[in-house]
Amino acid sequence: MAERARLPRRAQVHQPAARLLAGLLFPVVLLVAACGSSEEKKPLGEWVNGLCSAAADFQRLSDAAGDRFAASDLSTVRSGKEAFATALADQAAARTAFRKAFDDLGQPDIDGGKEVVAAFRKRFDENDKRADEIKARVEAIPERADFVTEFAQIAEELAAQPFLPELEAVAARHSAVNDLIAAIEEDNDCARTIFVIDPADNPESEAWVAGICTALNTWITSLSRAADDLEVATNSAVTVADVERALIDFFEQGLADTRTLDRALERLSPPPVRDGEAIHRVFLDAGEDLVAAMERLTREARAADFSTIEQAEAESIRFQGLIEQLFGDVAASFDELQRYDPEGLDVLFQELPECQF
Repeated sequence: MAERARLPRRAQVHQPAARLLAGLLFPVVLLVAACGSSEEKKPLGEWVNGLCSAAADFQRLSDAAGDRFAASDLSTVRSGKEAFATALADQAAARTAFRKAFDDLGQPDIDGGKEVVAAFRKRFDENDKRADEIKARVEAIPERADFVTEFAQIAEELAAQPFLPELEAVAARHSAVNDLIAAIEEDNDCARTIFVIDPADNPESEAWVAGICTALNTWITSLSRAADDLEVATNSAVTVADVERALIDFFEQGLADTRTLDRALERLSPPPVRDGEAIHRVFLDAGEDLVAAMERLTREARAADFSTIEQAEAESIRFQGLIEQLFGDVAASFDELQRYDPEGLDVLFQELPECQF
């Protein structure tokens, strides 16, 4: 399943429990042992549609279970274990429905269709064993331990492996299976669920995150340099006019840098995750708001009263406060991101070299 994760800085989504459950539990119960199967052959398109429909239903129910788990009390090992047990129970209906749907699919009517079903069932057996180990590991968490920390360790050590390579191995022997893989990949959500793909493991997602980080880093570096220049200029100023010129220069340069930031953000394509358009729009709105705010501050700086030394000092202090308020307002605007599921984009924010600033 797609992981619920965190975006950077103030935009963090504080749902570690849901993220852990998604990464640990959902792939286990999705590909779990099924009883019996139909040998009926179905056209490739019909078979894939049935598979993806069942996966979508399971995703919906699993997300609901994850939300309930995230809202549970995980402050103690006892309450964490109880919450996990409840989450497992919540999965029962979804698991049963998916098993029945898969049984009813039969096999795709292509060369290698029987081997495709066998690959799924091999994964079923592997995940049966994995599910037993996960349950045992959670039950064995010591009472004095930190449940979330221990749960995270289990999630990391017993993470589900991608299923796509197993189908690709079948496709190496039966080329028609490539058509089945391509048909599943046409539905991004279905592919993420069936293939156990991290949504952030995508070149387009990496390009978006790298672009966001590069644009922000360039802007922050430029503003920091301009702020240093402003401090030097005001400290060495001889006349009131020198202070006025330094302050106006700072805002004019800041406005130019902020417009560059805004254009850089606009050139990026949204990340290919479920809420990608909305997430990208938050950043675009922030860029537009920054430009509008810098335009206003630049106008105010040009119109400020620098007739006396005292007035110049007062204006400098006032503008410093306005700048701090501006950054606080922009940072708060990223709280909007908490409405959306970033689906692992935070991993890229944390790991890409462009974001290490």
